[in-house]
Order: sequence, then structure tokens, then C-alpha cells
Amino acid sequence: MIADRLAARHFTAQAELPADLETIELGALDAFLRNLLVTDGTVSRSLEAHTLRPVTVEPVEQSETLPPAPVARHLRLDQDEACMRRRVVMRIHGSEPSVWAESFVVPGRVPVEFLRELNENSRGIGGSLERLKLESWRELLWFGLGTPPPWPAKSATTRTLRRAYLILIERRPALLIAEDFALTERNGALAMAGADEEGPAR
Repeated sequence: MIADRLAARHFTAQAELPADLETIELGALDAFLRNLLVTDGTVSRSLEAHTLRPVTVEPVEQSETLPPAPVARHLRLDQDEACMRRRVVMRIHGSEPSVWAESFVVPGRVPVEFLRELNENSRGIGGSLERLKLESWRELLWFGLGTPPPWPAKSATTRTLRRAYLILIERRPALLIAEDFALTERNGALAMAGADEEGPAR
């Protein structure tokens, strides 16, 4: 089946799906969500192009932490090696959160300008990479059905589609990002909540 082949081709660690997530076939998702799932571009730009509505990126937390063991393994970190954890939410035209993103950044593998950019703007990681014209490569890891993270506050959304991927800089894993997309059901398929095609807000 082509959906299975696509998943196997694009996600290198689907067999390592975390236990708290459920498997989902690509065919159960609508076309926009399938495209968003496999894109290696900027999520906020894809959302704005699809909805013709402004997308805001709101930082929630940024702190130094020891990453969970699976994250450390994918980032090739030693057991006691810390990294920076960054959490943001994205909203489409001031609505409920549409995307939750948790990033683990290895400071020594990214330019100082990139860290400064993250601290000084709200464009998010993708926007910062574009602004600095930083050459990078993404490796999609896995995807599955989950529930919204508890930050920044409880959401009306009950189900999310979560994906994880690495960003490699100079051939080394520098960031691991997990994104949750809010879900709804539309025309018999799972779709992204808030990403309808009603056109620009007036």
C-alpha cells in the first residue's frame, strides 16, 4: 500500500514510537495534514499559506535540562550531558493552540547567533534557521496519535497528531523537535483543528 511505503520511506524510527502514542495510517489523515506531516519546511509558513490567516508563535518555556533517554540517544549525547529545552505554542489568528512544539537543542552544535535569534524573536526555530540562512537537514523519526501536552494550559483539544524529527547541522544532530497538531474530524478524515479553508479573517 502506498501509504505504508510513504511512512516507511520518510520516517526512520517509526518502530520506536513511544508507548503513550497510538499508530495511525497516513490514509486516515486529510491531504493537508498528510502534507504537513512529511514537510521539512516551516510549519508556521505552511499554516499561513493554507489558511491565509496569521500564525503566532508564543514561547512558553526555555531552560537547561537533562533530556529523556530516547532524546539523548537520537542526539548522540552522553547520559549526563545537558541541553536546552524550548516549548512554544502556535495559534492561528488568536485561536486555541493549533500546534505544540517541544525542542531539545544542543547549544555546542548550533551557532551563537542562532541561540541569540531564539531568545530575541518569536518566529520559532524554522524562522530562525531561515533568517540566518543556516544550512541544515531534517530527519523525520516517527508519528502517532496522542493527547495535547499540559502546557501552557489545558486545551479543548482532546487528540493530537505528534511527530518527531531531528535537525542536523554540519552532519551532526543539533536539535530534536516533537510537534503536536490539534486534531478534528472533517469529511470522514482526521484534519487539523483550526486549519479550515474559510479564507482570510476580516
